Amino acid sequence: MSKAISTEPISFHVVMSGTRVPFTVRKNARARRVWIKMEDHSGLVLVLPRWASPSRAAEFMKLHQDWVLKRWNEREERLAKAAPPMGSGRTIVYRGRPISLRVRNCACAAPSVEWHRDHLLVQVPNHDESPLSEILETSFREKAKEIFMRRAESLSGLLSLYPKAIQVRDQKTRWGACTGRGTLTFNWRLILAPPAVLDYVVVHELCHLRHANHGRRFWELVGSVCPSFAAQRSWLRENGALLRTAP
Repeated sequence: MSKAISTEPISFHVVMSGTRVPFTVRKNARARRVWIKMEDHSGLVLVLPRWASPSRAAEFMKLHQDWVLKRWNEREERLAKAAPPMGSGRTIVYRGRPISLRVRNCACAAPSVEWHRDHLLVQVPNHDESPLSEILETSFREKAKEIFMRRAESLSGLLSLYPKAIQVRDQKTRWGACTGRGTLTFNWRLILAPPAVLDYVVVHELCHLRHANHGRRFWELVGSVCPSFAAQRSWLRENGALLRTAP
């Protein structure tokens, strides 16, 4: 009987040009080579095939030192510019712009969130121990469902493509998805992005109702409604990590 390969991630670090760079090592039984990638949540990840030993992790990383340092520094710069997590400051981001956050303790029975044009008012019961970040995320998810339903209804008419259902989730690696049965799923964090970015993702998934691939006809259909889709894709690539730092 062959020995099972552990797929549990292992944390390592390597020093490059005086910089301590942490990374995660993962085994993948189907991998045919060693590769390095940058993930929004985990940071640098070294993927090893069956034959590679984790003891050589630092050696593998140093073989690609220039690429590793470039990606590491870029991610550190993005995170340094990120807004504070929800609830840790008095400003939060909504629809690509900062709005003020006001928190008030009161004699109410349960936490509530009021949405105003230029601010968010959170009322919390006296002695309530619920983390503010959890209260905000619950409200943001509800707001996201409302916005996605409204934008999908509007954009569906332009494409004559209508989903069977719309769901809002917290996907770790995707901004949207389309099932073969016509259900569209969106990442709630997109309501932190500018409206044009959210609309692009909605159009993208609506177009998958007609084209299940990313071929030429698919992108032509996307461009017919969202001609600036390349700019929106670039925005997500550059800022996606910041959206995912929100709790």
